[in-house]
Amino acid sequence: MIILQLQKQSHFSYCSNDTVNSLRKASLVNNVASELPNVDWDNLGFRLMTTDYMYIMKCSQGENFSKGELQRFENIELSPCAGVLNYGQGLFESLKAYKKHNGNILLFRPEKNATRLRIGAERMCMPSPTVEQFLEAVKATVLANERWIPPPGKGAL
Repeated sequence: MIILQLQKQSHFSYCSNDTVNSLRKASLVNNVASELPNVDWDNLGFRLMTTDYMYIMKCSQGENFSKGELQRFENIELSPCAGVLNYGQGLFESLKAYKKHNGNILLFRPEKNATRLRIGAERMCMPSPTVEQFLEAVKATVLANERWIPPPGKGAL
């Protein structure tokens, strides 16, 4: 279990300098991080709900994944030749972020999710980010989208 503490600046200690710079860059683009979203936390249901930020990491054939960065949530450009469109080749790994009463955020064993992603990618003959890259991306994305984490007992991001 990883605990992300959110006492203003101290939460940055859990991220690399690159992630801190991405978070700062993202916060300059739009200063909505402190506003609460207009969400009925008691009636979330099970559906897609977009948040403010996404994490982009690219990989070219025969290469490793690049350092990723946070970006505002938007549509992505995808080649018509992408394997996921033509052959259904893709992987999905999900995990949840919960908010505690003291403001900390809990991620339950995200390193296990990273390992499952790597195993699945190997089986599909696909490249995958390292465990460290996966964890960095998850932490940065959760922190950037903190306002979308429901209050304690109301669900998870």
